[in-house]
Amino acid sequence: MRADLHPSSQPECAAGATPALIEALRRRGLITDEGVERVQAAARAHGIAFSTAATRLGVVAEREMAQTFAGVLEISVVARTEYPWPARVPARLNLAFLRRHRVCPVGESETCIRLAMANPQDDVAIAGVRFALGKDVEPLAALESEIDEYLQAGAGDSSASTGVEPGQGKPQRTGDDIDKLSDHESDAPAIRMAHRLLTQAMDSGASDVHLEPTADSLVVRYRIDGALQEVEVLSHRWSQAVVSRLKLMARLDIAERRLPQDGRIRFTTRGVSLDLRVATFPTLHGESMVLRLLGQHSVSPELESLGLDPLGLQLLRAALDRPHGIVLITGPTGSGKTTTLYAALNAIRSPERKIVTVEDPVEYTLPGVSQLQVKPEIGLTYGAALRSVLRNDPDVIMIGEIRDQETADIAIRSALTGHLVLATLHTNTAAGAVTRLLDLGVEDYLLASTLVFAGAQRLVRQLCATCRSTREPTKDEQCALMSVLGRKAEASPLPRAIGCPSCRGRGYSGRLPIFEALPIGPQEQAAIRQSHAEETLLGLVKQKNLPTLWSHGLSRVLQGETTLEEVLSVVEELGL
Repeated sequence: MRADLHPSSQPECAAGATPALIEALRRRGLITDEGVERVQAAARAHGIAFSTAATRLGVVAEREMAQTFAGVLEISVVARTEYPWPARVPARLNLAFLRRHRVCPVGESETCIRLAMANPQDDVAIAGVRFALGKDVEPLAALESEIDEYLQAGAGDSSASTGVEPGQGKPQRTGDDIDKLSDHESDAPAIRMAHRLLTQAMDSGASDVHLEPTADSLVVRYRIDGALQEVEVLSHRWSQAVVSRLKLMARLDIAERRLPQDGRIRFTTRGVSLDLRVATFPTLHGESMVLRLLGQHSVSPELESLGLDPLGLQLLRAALDRPHGIVLITGPTGSGKTTTLYAALNAIRSPERKIVTVEDPVEYTLPGVSQLQVKPEIGLTYGAALRSVLRNDPDVIMIGEIRDQETADIAIRSALTGHLVLATLHTNTAAGAVTRLLDLGVEDYLLASTLVFAGAQRLVRQLCATCRSTREPTKDEQCALMSVLGRKAEASPLPRAIGCPSCRGRGYSGRLPIFEALPIGPQEQAAIRQSHAEETLLGLVKQKNLPTLWSHGLSRVLQGETTLEEVLSVVEELGL
């Protein structure tokens, strides 16, 4: 007998949300009173459960919701590994009913069926499954997205394959809760494919998604731990549909395919809100697209937890204690500069200090800090924003990036007038920051009197703790290690990446920073005023035995945290 309920039957709506669930969410600090009102309004308008609306709007993460259900109802949370594989749906259950109520059976005995439920308070779903199978039902809390993926796999969902001609969805107004909820219910293949690719990227810990059309396919690549990896090859028929869908989400012109475009998407998946920066550009076989996942969330990073070189950390903290001056963190895009600056701000923020940031984009939010997002399209450039900030009596200013002479001049002027300025710069070394600022037109005597610290940073991949191994160093490698680290590097085996299921065959899992520090004292100030400032500064770093990218990287190698090959891939020169 099939559980063929009328399509209009819906899970428990917002009006029926139990006070116990809402109170448990409040008690765990997962939702505010304003959040409750917002979710209730959206859930009533859309006719879905309070819990479903909360996760789809990104107010509460799916896993947090499942754990809250488990606590309130005294049930278990079903793990992804508990779903039977290969996926299958019992013939006596109606697939549309299971999808509508977000439930699926994950175990069965002679008298009872274990039912994974996104909303374990959905009595209609429990009664329907009990009636169809003639067995008692044991409800289990589960993630809605995992149930959806399992049901798609069990039904051989054609929208996830390349054999069906994709359709195009309607544009959504990203700020409208009702539109967001409607989008989750859409059956349009392109909408579901775009949602799947972005969700998969978040699950994989990717920082970027690359969609690259070729003559006969759409190649999907994720950047994970700084390295690009091909994850999927779709039919070329998906190229225009998926890119058009994502352009609609970013409010870009889908009719314009000849010029590059930039935009942003606010995307919610698994109850987590992500901020995606979107860039398209025309290629020979169609539009290519890159999406950067920013994850704009509240953080309070601690400097000690970043893993900086101990001496470098001590020198950075000393610079942050200065009443005024410029503190620079340099490195290429994606080297963790912004995270380090936010940890620095977190270390010095207090009610007595006014801290203002000017960024593009705002990647994290930090309590007690006034943050400004530049918008060049309306004239709000770094220069215009900084001039406004100076009129608001700040004590500390963080500049997302010094890009041009105007920004550099304002940073210098701010430091001269008693402000502590934190900023990033794109150079290869800490000493290179001086050359870069001089090239931008900053006068050497002004730079010497305002710069108090320059640091350089890179990220290296961390070895997988499960499968890492060692090897003997070659003679050249041994000499290089001993030239920097001395006798403690003698006869030390080198770590080696292997690859296992835990790290998906990569040999690495996560990333670590390597850091070099250049504090500016009287000798460094005198060097800045000379014609070959960078070379002189490098000599002072070596003379004072200050930490460098190379020495810190080698220390991590000897500690078994990363490989020599990984350090060599991000540090260009072995000198020092």
